[in-house]
Amino acid sequence: MRTLTRRLLPLALITALSACSFEFPDFDFLESEETLPAKEPLAQLPPAPKPLYQPGDTYVFNDDGTVVQEQVVGVTPDRVTWTNDSGLIWTTTNELVTPQLSWSSHPELGRGRQTVIGNPGTLFPLQEGNIVAFGIRGNSEKLPTGWEDELRCVVAGQEDVTVPAGTFTTFRIDCKRKDVETSLYYAPVAQNYVLRERVFSNSRSRKELMSVNLADNRTASMPVTVEQPMHKTDVVNPKIAAADNMPETGATMKMAADDKMSKAEDHGESMPAVDDTKLVMLISRLESVVTKLEAMSDEKMMAPKEMSGEEKMEKSEAAMTAPSKSGKWGIHLESYRTQSGARRGWSALQKRYPKELGGLELKAIEFDAGDGRGTFVRLVAAAFETRADAGKACSALKAKRQYCQAVRIAR
Repeated sequence: MRTLTRRLLPLALITALSACSFEFPDFDFLESEETLPAKEPLAQLPPAPKPLYQPGDTYVFNDDGTVVQEQVVGVTPDRVTWTNDSGLIWTTTNELVTPQLSWSSHPELGRGRQTVIGNPGTLFPLQEGNIVAFGIRGNSEKLPTGWEDELRCVVAGQEDVTVPAGTFTTFRIDCKRKDVETSLYYAPVAQNYVLRERVFSNSRSRKELMSVNLADNRTASMPVTVEQPMHKTDVVNPKIAAADNMPETGATMKMAADDKMSKAEDHGESMPAVDDTKLVMLISRLESVVTKLEAMSDEKMMAPKEMSGEEKMEKSEAAMTAPSKSGKWGIHLESYRTQSGARRGWSALQKRYPKELGGLELKAIEFDAGDGRGTFVRLVAAAFETRADAGKACSALKAKRQYCQAVRIAR
């Protein structure tokens, strides 16, 4: 009976949605052999309702080697407003798979917004076999003609995953849009995904939770992982259970694993311990101060005699750190919709800035924010040993009015 129900569910969804103004693709991918089943934990979590975000909820992620802090700053019945440590602001819903509905800035698109056609909330409460499909329409200041897309998601099951913040029993949600596949691992105790994996046509990305600080103790009684020891009782994280004895006001939940350093090493760098999310913000500010101090140090090392403007420019160009074949940093210069467009753009930039880009190589990196705006190809010039070296190269290019941002590249 259960098998029959699963087979009829996609057909029922298609029939119910047939009156919509756009056409959904078929659901073959949900039954293809490429969609692997989730690794079933020893015991099961009950069906999970939508997350209930609260202003002040703070998450620190390792996003492909870059530490980023995201915080909820506002909640209404149909909107959740977020910001990050770069000052960006965006809105979405608490339905987890809903893309960004509006955003303050984007390297490729600028400011923009999107509309969801359908009801992503029908995916909840999460349980294996749930399916949802909905449309997305949007436009932005740099792409006023807009775009249309479809997103399809299925709850593949439950799976135990380990990230720097710890080990969690999660619901794995597999989504697909065109040639981009995304897996979200949602942990009810964290009220958010603890791991997001994306597969593009030529690359992959991984965003994993390093720490979480909830504004209250609303998940204190939830298990972090569901196990079946000898007495078949759920195992509750002692740090979460202890929150029951904390006062309601200002109560916080923090989770951090002792193995987060070793996990970060798997990504090729040593990540800072973040027992307090404020530490991440401090590190970011210190990096900025160090970069400025390095620039000041370079200026003091110049010859004491007064230089002409042309001599200063030549000295600055000569002081730029030589490119490194094994470096892990690059500079993002432009974005395109296709690989061929990025190659043409690289040729034009090399002719325009032969001194600044001499010795660097093109890295055409696919990027998708997962919010329905599609895949872009970022033109990145590589490589540099440190972020500071990439920042110096950007300073020279920005002086000539060329957009430039230091980014970490996969090796």
